[in-house]
Amino acid sequence: MQELAVHNYLDVPSELPERCFLQIHWYREPNFQAWLRANRFRVLTVARHPLDVLVSALHYIRHEPGTSRWLEGNTNLPGDLATSAPSSREFLEYALSTGAEDLLSITYQWWTDPETIRLRYEDAVARPEAVLGAQVAALGGDSSRILPLLENLSMEKMRATANRHGWQGRPGLWRRLIVPQDAFRIYKRHQRVFDCLGYSVTPFFLTRKTAYRYWLELL
Repeated sequence: MQELAVHNYLDVPSELPERCFLQIHWYREPNFQAWLRANRFRVLTVARHPLDVLVSALHYIRHEPGTSRWLEGNTNLPGDLATSAPSSREFLEYALSTGAEDLLSITYQWWTDPETIRLRYEDAVARPEAVLGAQVAALGGDSSRILPLLENLSMEKMRATANRHGWQGRPGLWRRLIVPQDAFRIYKRHQRVFDCLGYSVTPFFLTRKTAYRYWLELL
């Protein structure tokens, strides 16, 4: 099936293929919902620990200028944040902002829709063949064909793309990059999202110096 990726559903070509995948990060709002129904789409949303999402976004903006169009700018991801580490004051300020709230709220909005197919990132990493195969089956496909697809979309190949769309693929990486006091503040700021998606922040020990050193190693 053909894959389409856009920042705004209004950018989707007027003539859609009979069958396609549409990759988009957009609000669960009436106009978009009506558009999805009119074009006979089924919605699948991916949940991931919000702190891992923020760390991933911080890395991604280093290589993808198109992030400025996420939610048509409502995520407010500042370009100069690309020079900051997850242990920095600048990262914390962003993580507590309304822009970060918009970024994290999209999955939360769709997760509560009873018609949405849900996928948890951590489960897919732990058991990719079983979890993704089940998603393929739910969409009417052949789950036995998932293995060659996974081999073709390896992390190594994703890392080699121009915008480095693959990076670590390790759930819980935030615990080595965001210090505890910052993690708890971010959790409290976005607690509704954390709780709805089933994520938490439990006590751990990490110094700012150690977190920064590990960030440099990853880069």
